[in-house]
Amino acid sequence: MKRIPPGWDDAWIPSERISLIDSLIAHTSSAARGCFLENYLGSLSPGKLADFVILSTSSWEDFTAEGTASVEATYVSGMQAHP
Repeated sequence: MKRIPPGWDDAWIPSERISLIDSLIAHTSSAARGCFLENYLGSLSPGKLADFVILSTSSWEDFTAEGTASVEATYVSGMQAHP
């Protein structure tokens, strides 16, 4: 979203930045549709496989402003895989 590499003051090709919502859609439902797997994954819906993470922030606004969060837990196929 910010495209600021470590140690840089400015964004790298700022015109290529996208919003948090556009990024989430691209990496979830659009990716599933692109692989013809939208009936099995791509959204947290009943009957679909669920791979997701729990982040250290509880607010999308905070995450967008800071641009970073740590992963508290990881779930694969609906089962906790880490920690």
